[in-house]
Amino acid sequence: MAEGAIARTLRVLEVVCAKGPQSLKALSDDLDLAPPTLLRILRLMAEEGYVTQLPDRTWRGTMLVWSLGCAVNATVGVSTLSQEHTDTLTTELDETSVYAVYEQGAVTYAAHSEPAKPVRANVRLGRRHGLLSTTTGHAVLAWLDDARLEAAVAEQPQSADPLDFDEASRLMARIRADGYVSGSGVKWPDLWAAAAPVFDASGQVVGALGVSIPAARADEAQDRAIEAVVREADAMTRRLGGSVSHRTTLEA
Repeated sequence: MAEGAIARTLRVLEVVCAKGPQSLKALSDDLDLAPPTLLRILRLMAEEGYVTQLPDRTWRGTMLVWSLGCAVNATVGVSTLSQEHTDTLTTELDETSVYAVYEQGAVTYAAHSEPAKPVRANVRLGRRHGLLSTTTGHAVLAWLDDARLEAAVAEQPQSADPLDFDEASRLMARIRADGYVSGSGVKWPDLWAAAAPVFDASGQVVGALGVSIPAARADEAQDRAIEAVVREADAMTRRLGGSVSHRTTLEA
């Protein structure tokens, strides 16, 4: 079935917003859309205020998209709650912390807290990542079923060093046994990170709390960071009506 106009337009908007200012050619290559078709879509979205063309002729999303995202984040009901827990982690550890919400097969950074010191991990709110590309994604994926794991394996970027299903399955089993994930960053190897899953009242994994530390100072902080991340993830789970016992069981 041919892709509908609405679906195509939304796909264009997603790529423009996710990847920042890009030329028409770069967007055309990325989206596999003919430049004339893509230009018509971009101009339509520009008329409605969702994208804009910069003086260098690249295209980017507008603050209207950002405001809509903030509104969605607020109505989900966990925005303020998750911010309290990232603030607690950053105050205690003096490092960057994040809450990543799980939705539609990926994690999106919905809340973060950063220390004042100049050398720190930087987190971009609203950035969406595949489940095998970040530590918080691993913390979610370990409690999903094999079908979601297979999809995550298939969605890995070809330019990376992808895991096959068996490797990914063994990794998820280790994470479930520990109840958290830690180690060098998947997407950012110069960072060490730890993350633990958050569950709702039904026992479904809904996201993950995590902390990221520059590798140069991570050794002395690892044990304390893991303990704090697990504690705050469990505390957030309880506040959502969930149980910490969910962290020891695989989602049905």
